[in-house]
Amino acid sequence: MLSFYQTIKNSRELNEEVILTAFEPKIKSSLRMTKPANREDLEQELKMHVIHYVREYAVDDVPGLFELNRRQRKRA
Repeated sequence: MLSFYQTIKNSRELNEEVILTAFEPKIKSSLRMTKPANREDLEQELKMHVIHYVREYAVDDVPGLFELNRRQRKRA
């Protein structure tokens, strides 16, 4: 089983089932906060959004700690 980070990093090569398996615990946890009547529809929407955002997310473009620090100092 791939780690969560590697699942996100390799998301363009992985099928949707692998991506959703990584997010399944969070989706199920979030669904417990909604009314039972809305859960099935919301689950489908969440899964569509997760797949979209994971595929669009570029792990390599995320700045590191030192880069964030440098950007914050530039703003001040």
